[in-house]
Amino acid sequence: MSEKKAYSIPEVATAVGLSVTSVREAIDKGDLKVKYPNRKPIILSADVDSWLESLSDEKPATR
Repeated sequence: MSEKKAYSIPEVATAVGLSVTSVREAIDKGDLKVKYPNRKPIILSADVDSWLESLSDEKPATR
């Protein structure tokens, strides 16, 4: 990610080219960590990088 230290959920979605729903699903599954400095969740840049590195290199099978 860029030089920012933390991002909102919509900012992460935009930065990685996914929907907000996909990012929220990763959070709900525990794959992506969030912090709560107040009521608004933020995601640290390092946690976004770790999450992206943990994603599979394999293309999912089609039905």
